Amino acid sequence: MASPVSALVDVAKPEDEKRRLFLVTTDDTPDALMRVLGVASVQQTRLRALSAAPEGQHMTIRLEIDDQGDDRAQVLASRLAACPSVRGVGFGWRL
Repeated sequence: MASPVSALVDVAKPEDEKRRLFLVTTDDTPDALMRVLGVASVQQTRLRALSAAPEGQHMTIRLEIDDQGDDRAQVLASRLAACPSVRGVGFGWRL
């Protein structure tokens, strides 16, 4: 059975315009957003869109970045997951 993330690929989009979407859940602390952005910066991602919103005791951060391949996406996801205060990371293609 295919994962729901793979179903989000837009095949009509040229390769150089594909973007990845990362959804990060963190504790709602004053430095959570900066920690997540710091990881994205160190990994040399090109950020195209960002949103963050509190949800109870947590914060949801949405990062949209230029696609740099599956391996780089996996590395970024694992680095984000290791970041203090991060509770969950999911990623896939932007529609």
